[in-house]
Amino acid sequence: MQQARAGSKVGFLRGTLRALGAVATAMVGLRRRQDRERDFAMLQLHHVIVAGVIVAAVIVTALTVLVHRIAG
Repeated sequence: MQQARAGSKVGFLRGTLRALGAVATAMVGLRRRQDRERDFAMLQLHHVIVAGVIVAAVIVTALTVLVHRIAG
């Protein structure tokens, strides 16, 4: 039972990292059509949601730091 859980954690981590790469390159506009279609086929919704939350947190943090440095 613990091996199954460990395998699912690795799968979740690997899927989330793949989704982070897909979200980051999509935001910059560097995705090819074949890559986008492959990501739609491979990625699961919860991986993309976690990646989106991480990317949003990084953007908000970066903007907050930038505003504090400029204003202060």
